[in-house]
Amino acid sequence: MSRIDIVYGGKPYTLGDRTVESLRTEITAAVTSGVPSWLRVNSGAGRYQDAYLLISPGTAIAIVDVQPNGPDVTLTAEETFIADSTE
Repeated sequence: MSRIDIVYGGKPYTLGDRTVESLRTEITAAVTSGVPSWLRVNSGAGRYQDAYLLISPGTAIAIVDVQPNGPDVTLTAEETFIADSTE
């Protein structure tokens, strides 16, 4: 399982220890039931606080499956470009 980022109301939230598929299933069930439901997520940076998002038909929510970065890449001097503010 990985961290899932959620955008709700234009603000970012996170959710851990879940799969994207289980989250999609939960949101779909809430929307199709017609009964609003609360989704507990993390809010803030560094020290997270619980936040509750109201899920109902017509609610705009985006789910981002955060993947770990690929292998570290070391660039040679020729491959590295540093912009000079005088250019």
